[in-house]
Amino acid sequence: MEETRKVKLSERTADRLYEMIVDEGRYAPGSKLPNENELSEALNVSRTTLREAISFLVAQGVLEIRRGRGTFVAETLPAGGVDLTVLAGLRSRVRAKDLFEMRLIFEPATVALACQRASDEELEMIRKKAERVERVAAEGGDWPLADQEFHWAIIKASHNEYMRRLYPIINSAVNEIMQISQNRQHMQDTALGDNRTILEFLLQRDEAGSRHAMSIHIRHLMNILRS
Repeated sequence: MEETRKVKLSERTADRLYEMIVDEGRYAPGSKLPNENELSEALNVSRTTLREAISFLVAQGVLEIRRGRGTFVAETLPAGGVDLTVLAGLRSRVRAKDLFEMRLIFEPATVALACQRASDEELEMIRKKAERVERVAAEGGDWPLADQEFHWAIIKASHNEYMRRLYPIINSAVNEIMQISQNRQHMQDTALGDNRTILEFLLQRDEAGSRHAMSIHIRHLMNILRS
C-alpha cells in the first residue's frame, strides 16, 4: 500500500509541475528550475518524490537535466496537453504481453523510417551504440541500458517527433519488466544476436529487411518472457 501511495504522489507532483510550466507559465522554455530544496518545499513533497516527478517530465521532453548546471525547461515543449498522471498509471500497470504487442506495432515501422531518413552520421552512431552493447555485455555491465541507447539512436534517426515522445514511456515499462525477468542471460544473448541483424539491414538501408529483423527481435523477447 505504501508503494502505491508513493507512486501516485510522484505522478501528481509531475502533473502539478507540468501545470506550473505549461499552463501557468511560471517557468519559461529554456529557463532553469529552482534548486531541489526550494522546489520540493514549494510543491510540499520530499526530494525523492520530486526527483521521480522530474524524471518522468524529462522522459516526456518537458524538462532537460544539464550536468553540472541543473534542471531546465525544454526550449521546445511537446505540442498539446499531456495527461501525465494517466500515462504514468498506464506505465505501472501495463502487462508484458500488451507492452511487447505495442513494440511490435511501433518499432518495426520506426526502424524502416530510420533506413529512409538517417544521415550517414546517424547510422555511424547507431553502429557505435550496437558495439557498445556488445562491449558492456562482455564486461558484465548494465547491458539493458546500453541496449536501450541502441534502440533510442534508431528512434532518433527516424526523425518522427511523436515516436520520439512515445519511446520513453514504452522504455520505462520495459525497464520494469527487465527487473523481474528470470531469463536475463537468455534475453542478453538473444538481444546481441538480433541487434547484429538489425544493424546489418540498417547499414544497407534495407527497409523491408530491417522491419522484419526488428519484428523477429521483439517476438523473440515475447517468447522468452513466456518461457
